[in-house]
Amino acid sequence: MNPPSSAQSSSSSHQKSRIGQDTDNIAVGSGGSSSIHPQSSKVAPQHKGIKLNTHGIETEIRQDYLHENLVIIAPNRGKRPYDTKDSGHVLIETASSPRLDRNVDVCQLNDPSGDWLVKVVENKFPSLSPDNPQAYGKQEIVIDTPLAATPFSKLSEAQIINVLHTYQARITNLKAQNGIEYVLVFRNDGFEAGASLAHAHSQIFALPMVPSKFKRESENVEAYFKQNNRDPYEDIIAYEKRTKSRIVYENDHIMVFCPYASQWPFEIWMLPKRAVTTLEDMSQPEISTIASSLKKYLSRLTRHKISFNLYLENGASEHHRFCLKVCGRSNTWGGFEVASGIVINTVPPESAAIWYKGL
Repeated sequence: MNPPSSAQSSSSSHQKSRIGQDTDNIAVGSGGSSSIHPQSSKVAPQHKGIKLNTHGIETEIRQDYLHENLVIIAPNRGKRPYDTKDSGHVLIETASSPRLDRNVDVCQLNDPSGDWLVKVVENKFPSLSPDNPQAYGKQEIVIDTPLAATPFSKLSEAQIINVLHTYQARITNLKAQNGIEYVLVFRNDGFEAGASLAHAHSQIFALPMVPSKFKRESENVEAYFKQNNRDPYEDIIAYEKRTKSRIVYENDHIMVFCPYASQWPFEIWMLPKRAVTTLEDMSQPEISTIASSLKKYLSRLTRHKISFNLYLENGASEHHRFCLKVCGRSNTWGGFEVASGIVINTVPPESAAIWYKGL
């Protein structure tokens, strides 16, 4: 699989994907190598005091693996001057904070003594409701822990596994309800990511349709499979293993990497190596790997006060593979992004991968 060059156009939806083509001569930037060597790096200050290794990476237009989105990787733009360095929007849980566990209970996971570990409650302020045919659906809140003032990344791996098992159970239950076509699980962590409460929680939307973003991606996946007679995710994994510069961690079950055309700063994907369509089908070793990866890599975001969104992308077709995606929110979209739909990302994924690994 070869990433598209900066000169490629995405004007045609019928443009042939370059996943699976020869990757012996991959270039990053203008003819540079995709490998980055920390010992000979140029370090650029960016993002709330973080220094990123951007050696050998020039500004470049990139297109994602399945030719869905364009992004401009622009490391030098991250050094622009700002009037303020810190948003000051810190969410702090206090004794007077709203209590999510007082919402109407849906279900809960208890410890052997009967105390709850993870609780699912109804959303008091839903956008969707099973009683509204014009906005049909259901919304729930997953309370990750009874502990106050404890970020998700500070939970134990065992507790994160409990949360993931709760997601599995709720996806299965909600998908079985009449009129529900897709179940989306996500979390907003930090003010810039849309969070309004500090207590560790995530949200579930049971939708009457498949969101167009996932539907388009599934169509691209199936078209690729039909044209090439192979799984595009296998080609993505093979490509990343050959280029190596964006892999953060991998074992026999999961590859954790920063995608080639990352739309978001510090974007990171956790992709099963097995053809798994939804979180429900994940094995215990796969769940355990994701839990340990979440704890390790989200801790770095939390430590540096980088807000992030996390979501579970369940497949919407036979070959559309499950993927857990984390999107850093240290950049705010400006007029260019809003108008064009093309994102300027000042954190190259190669640099993000080095940062996540602590090199």
